Amino acid sequence: MSSPPVLLKQESAAQAASPPETPEAKDKVESPWVRANEKGREASQGSDGDEDTVAVHPGVGAVGATWKQRIPALLIILFLTLGSNFAQSSLSPLKSTLKKEIKGVTNARYGAIASADSLINGVLPIFSGIVIDYYGPSMASIWSSTFILLGTVLRAIGGTVGSFSLILGGQIIFGLGSTTIETAQSKLYTHWARGSVDGGAGWMGFIYGLDIAMGRVFNLMGRLSSIPIGESTGKWYWSFWVSAILCAVTLLLNVAYVILERSLPERMRVVTGRQIARRSAASDADAGKKFKPLSKRHFKYISISIAAIPAAFWLVTMSQILQAGTVNAYTSNLAEMVEVTRGTTKLTAGYTSSLSQVIPIVLTPLVGLAFDLFGRRMYYVSATAALWVLVFSLLGFSDVHPLAPVILGSVALSSNAIPFIASIPLLVPSQISIGTAFGIWKAFNSAGSTIMDVSTGAIQDLTPTGTKQYSNVFYFLIALKSVDVLFGLGYHMLDKRYFGGFLLLNEKQRINKEAEETEKHRMEGLRKPIRSWTLAGCCLLSAMVVTSYVVYVVYSIGT
Repeated sequence: MSSPPVLLKQESAAQAASPPETPEAKDKVESPWVRANEKGREASQGSDGDEDTVAVHPGVGAVGATWKQRIPALLIILFLTLGSNFAQSSLSPLKSTLKKEIKGVTNARYGAIASADSLINGVLPIFSGIVIDYYGPSMASIWSSTFILLGTVLRAIGGTVGSFSLILGGQIIFGLGSTTIETAQSKLYTHWARGSVDGGAGWMGFIYGLDIAMGRVFNLMGRLSSIPIGESTGKWYWSFWVSAILCAVTLLLNVAYVILERSLPERMRVVTGRQIARRSAASDADAGKKFKPLSKRHFKYISISIAAIPAAFWLVTMSQILQAGTVNAYTSNLAEMVEVTRGTTKLTAGYTSSLSQVIPIVLTPLVGLAFDLFGRRMYYVSATAALWVLVFSLLGFSDVHPLAPVILGSVALSSNAIPFIASIPLLVPSQISIGTAFGIWKAFNSAGSTIMDVSTGAIQDLTPTGTKQYSNVFYFLIALKSVDVLFGLGYHMLDKRYFGGFLLLNEKQRINKEAEETEKHRMEGLRKPIRSWTLAGCCLLSAMVVTSYVVYVVYSIGT
């Protein structure tokens, strides 16, 4: 069965003549790209020859692209965060140096520098995701790489002249770009690594796992090299300049990707919401009116990215509000946890905790590959949560050697985020909303991590010092991860009944099922946008962001 390409009209004569809305349909959000082309995407020119008028199935990636085109694109995309990850991780080893070399830098002022880019992550990912969906990830990545470069250069100048204000300002500008480029990168992966009937099975799970692993490598490079760079050059701030140089290289890679994409046929490129909005405007009753930026029509198509996100995504995202923060609280305090619970030296605790970052570099891509070959993504959620419960129990309430829970924790870390990251493109198959979905996911995680960091710190402060100082923190973490074991089982059952069963399938099975589906199948259960779920998700996200800012101010600034 084949249906027409996307026409993207919110109102038409056919809709005007349609029967009255049923009670069940009233809660359903009508998106402007409901009508899909089941055979895939077709590139076409409008009557005026405008190359922006493209007919598209928004859930299909690079149509007709072979791996000769995909591999160069994916290799470039993998390195788009080289500069930002290196720059971010190179800061923490220089804390004592900054306090010594720059007048007026205290622990509180260093905290302001370190958190400057993180504080805006409560709201920025949502807006950047919408912009990426509308204008496209290619240009958004260029803009974000430019902000990253400007921020790191300003930070390096601040280090050279010894100015706290310049370093802080550079870090804020850097933060405007670092989050956006990660979201753009995630959307580009869904375009180039997604499989299709014509192109064969994709490797989204493996690519997302490889991306997480590469991010850890870049972070490790920055963390391990910042002090040696300063010692070898005799100038401590040269690690800032090396970061700026790598960010410049990243910007050049970004430009190379844009050139590569634009050299390919139209059907292989990423389709943007802007292109589809223009096509809709051209076929609308107001076709004579120009599609103006910042007009009411313009904002309508920008905001629709949120309204078009399926209810299944909101359900999973809202139920995971504190889970990412649980793991972040563990990893950020691991060295001290080992030191306190086992009575080791700071050096030994540091070496022991560093092992937790090595194993995921190898295992995470393999976990993603397992999703592509065997599916069953939600099984890993329950298994990983159960493993975390074991890790917290061994570290907090036993006398086993700390290497045992640390190594088990590194295995759990390998499969902690990847089941959800690899599932988002399946829950939100439309390219028109996937950037916004990733942005919302990042915003929830960022707010949850802030809340958990402060909460665990407050719990620790209320606990008497000694070897049991982290006991109440471990009770809290165990309780949250025990709930996550049940969540994983619940997701599996919901997937079979309401999500279409796609989270259970491997890549080949998913492609075959998508090819056989009709539009009616794609709108069953929680696979369609539902207004009540969208409103609930937006309200909860707003509450989480406000709470994260409040607890940060109260505990970090007010005390």
